[in-house]
Amino acid sequence: MKTALNFKKLIPWIILILVIGGLAAWYLITNRVTTAENASYDAKIKEASTMYNSREYSTAMAYYYEAADMIPSRRDAFEGILTILIEKGRVDDALSILEKSAQKINNSDQAVLYTLVGKAYYEVVNYDKALETLKKGQGVGVNNQDLDLIVGKVYLKKGNIDNAIKQFEKDLYTDDNLSEAKLLLSYIQSTSNADTAKSTLGSVSSTEKWKAYYDEFSTALASLNTDTKFNATKLSRIYINRGYPTLAITMLEPMESELVEYLEGTYYLGRAYLEIGNYDKALAELDKAITLGGMEDSILWTKARAYVGKNDLNNAIVNYGKAIGYQGKEPTHELVKEYMDTLLASNFTLKADALLQSILKSSKSSYLYIYGIKINYMLNSTEKINYYISLLDAQTLEDNNRLEYLYYKAKALLDQNGDITQINLVLDSLLKMDRYNAKYYFLLGRLQFEQGNATEASDSLKKAIEYDLNYGITEEATKLLSSVD
Repeated sequence: MKTALNFKKLIPWIILILVIGGLAAWYLITNRVTTAENASYDAKIKEASTMYNSREYSTAMAYYYEAADMIPSRRDAFEGILTILIEKGRVDDALSILEKSAQKINNSDQAVLYTLVGKAYYEVVNYDKALETLKKGQGVGVNNQDLDLIVGKVYLKKGNIDNAIKQFEKDLYTDDNLSEAKLLLSYIQSTSNADTAKSTLGSVSSTEKWKAYYDEFSTALASLNTDTKFNATKLSRIYINRGYPTLAITMLEPMESELVEYLEGTYYLGRAYLEIGNYDKALAELDKAITLGGMEDSILWTKARAYVGKNDLNNAIVNYGKAIGYQGKEPTHELVKEYMDTLLASNFTLKADALLQSILKSSKSSYLYIYGIKINYMLNSTEKINYYISLLDAQTLEDNNRLEYLYYKAKALLDQNGDITQINLVLDSLLKMDRYNAKYYFLLGRLQFEQGNATEASDSLKKAIEYDLNYGITEEATKLLSSVD
């Protein structure tokens, strides 16, 4: 009798165990992925990868989504989707997909995907969003050295030195990540103790990827002497050139009053302020530097950039012009292009043309003729467009200039109702250089549309939009496509 009573007491527990067991069995059965399902998934991923490598992004996305629906617990499909969105400049959409749809994958794979999106924010200089995203990746509770390294770099970019140090000192890095972490830790340490920085730099053998950076910094550390202003300036130049201006400010700002008569130190402090977006402080330091004599072109160029940052185009133009003047008859391509692009973006077309004519007196570089075409398209001067194209016809061009030349030549022929055979020859040359050139497909679509081939034109224009990662012709192609459809 007593045994029967004891058994009755156990019945609820037995039922509970059976229910839990049943639920567990149901979960395993319903979530079990069969060999056939995995094979179908792999085939779909392969198809998506093929389309992605052919830059057929829309088709690739469709395949990736189909794969994700098949097995939402695998990473590959989501990684493909996020990669395409990031390449198309849609980082916010990538994060939304990750947070809403990719939650069935395991924690380790989630960390990989958060790293992918966080790095994308980092590369577009949205450090707050990068840190927020990467912190979510850390929150899944697994170690990921790629994630932790980029977190450290974000902290360093934001000037949060203590947290950056904690990230770089973690004992989880290997290979290239270890080399980079030690290098960045050495950069930080050198702001206060060069010997510690030397020790950290020498504690590992650099991988090939980072060897040049190790050699550069090792040489700089070895050259330091008792002149603190010299030391701070020498190291700051490296910090700034490697993209970490906050370290330069850490070094130079405390000795600002001592730098009054030290040209390079004052200049690099101004550069550092510019890089972090503190334009007023940058201009204050650069104004001090310009009075010391020397480095005028670099100082004025940096001032121009600061004024662009402040949206003060008049002062930017004045300083760009002075910088060009100090560089003499053949100013650097980088300075000319930056100044030209600033003028054209602000519709100072006549001023851009005057600059071009001035430089052409002493330089016949092909990139200048391309600017001549761009300027005269804005001025609607067909004669001058054709003139600059004829100058380029006679030159042997590097690939990047040749691509632009062929585009503008085909465009000019189309705009001027040129010979169809010649247009096709130029377009063929453009395609041979770059089979994924968005501008090629845009011009081809235009030609096909004008010849009455609506279906072919529609296909070409859709490809143009698909391949246009920089959105250079997307707006024009979309307008024309709406007319075709």
